[in-house]
Amino acid sequence: MTRGRLHALALLFTLASALFPLLAPAAEAPLPKDLQGLKGELLNLNRDITQLEKELLFPSTETAVVIALDSGATVKIVDVKLILDDKDVGYHFYSDAELAALAKGGMQRLYSGNLSSGSHSLKAVFTVRDAEGKESQRFATYNFTKSAQRKAIEVKVADTSGASQGNIRFREWDSQ
Repeated sequence: MTRGRLHALALLFTLASALFPLLAPAAEAPLPKDLQGLKGELLNLNRDITQLEKELLFPSTETAVVIALDSGATVKIVDVKLILDDKDVGYHFYSDAELAALAKGGMQRLYSGNLSSGSHSLKAVFTVRDAEGKESQRFATYNFTKSAQRKAIEVKVADTSGASQGNIRFREWDSQ
């Protein structure tokens, strides 16, 4: 809905509110029921206008990035670093207890912040340890578009078939 239409609806509501007391004394018996219905519709319209105004003036810019480990993965995450639009936004070194929680299906929110609408680039750099204890570094880049809705991005470390050093997958959700 455009801002002009929003202002027109607000003006209509204001005029109807001003005319409501003037119409009531001249009304016959069935008119108050009609006015009561009109008043209910105006209240609903006012609620909708307020909600639209909030969405236009204060769009949700929140974005969260969570880290997860594929269930049954043999790789262990040592640490992770997140780079969003060429800026370091998160780093975490994992304890054994945190790895156990991730292995059970848990997720860790590593970044939560506000992003403008538009295109963004997320890079995740993981240090992982395979079943034999050998450490290696894995990274992946993910490009996404941020809309006016909240966004959550899952970064999941998983085993690759035939290799135990792991790969990285991304999944995203938009929410109201």
